[in-house]
Amino acid sequence: MPPPDQFCGDPRRSSSTGGDVSIRRMNRIAALTLAAAVLAPVAIASAQTPASTHFLVVGDWGTGSTQQADVAKAMCASNAANPATFVMTVGDNFYSPDGVATDGNYYRPMACLLAQGIRWRAVWGNHDLGGNSTATVLGARKRYYTYANGTTRFIMLDGNNPSSSAQRTFLERTLNAAKEPVRIVAMHQPVYTAGLHSSSYEGRRAWEPLFKKYGVSLVLSGHNHNYERIRTGGVTYITSGGGGASLYPCVRSQPGLVMCKPVNQFLEVDSSPAGIAVRAVDVKGGTIDQVTVPVRVAKVTARG
Repeated sequence: MPPPDQFCGDPRRSSSTGGDVSIRRMNRIAALTLAAAVLAPVAIASAQTPASTHFLVVGDWGTGSTQQADVAKAMCASNAANPATFVMTVGDNFYSPDGVATDGNYYRPMACLLAQGIRWRAVWGNHDLGGNSTATVLGARKRYYTYANGTTRFIMLDGNNPSSSAQRTFLERTLNAAKEPVRIVAMHQPVYTAGLHSSSYEGRRAWEPLFKKYGVSLVLSGHNHNYERIRTGGVTYITSGGGGASLYPCVRSQPGLVMCKPVNQFLEVDSSPAGIAVRAVDVKGGTIDQVTVPVRVAKVTARG
């Protein structure tokens, strides 16, 4: 808004024509003052409301298959309609050759997302260990790491090495120090699953007590080529492994299982202190599953 002195005038010092101009200027001041009064509460309210972090999730995807291209096309449409802060991968990013990004398994099928300038946040799957493209192409230069966006703390674990005491120490220290009210963890091998590959029991023993203790709300994984949602111990576990690899059946019972479906898909996620809204999306843009995950409170006070 221009400085007020640009609009101020004393009509007593103006001619009749100048008086009309001054009156118009004064009317303009009044209008601007009223607009400021109306807008001020809106600006304050926006500043007090934490912004949601919107991101996409895909897993078990870099195969060069028609299914990968179909999922990527649906992700592009989603990102065009509602731009994502980043795309999170839950591993097995590159197949044939394992761990290596090629024209066939990455640059061509993912061309639309690359053209949109998407940013990647990746975890390492078992197929990614054969090369280094998860580091050099997707930017995950460490096997486990953490970052924050808005009110959410993200922790990316190496499910290939769940028995690592160093990784467990990293997880506990990160969660204990986290100031963000929302905590989301991602790894490749699920600690709970109804799919073809069994649960990572080592990961469950090492990490689940920390998930419960430090208020982790959502755990994302891949490895089984399907969609699953499980809720146990107050934590929601979602497998999103339908990014393009051959689909796997649901073969085992699992306490807390809400849904298991062999289907190509990705996730749209909106994370905020009010809840974590997750939508599983098929290749046509349809909804497979939809849930708002409640945000948990840590059982200990974070120390900085």
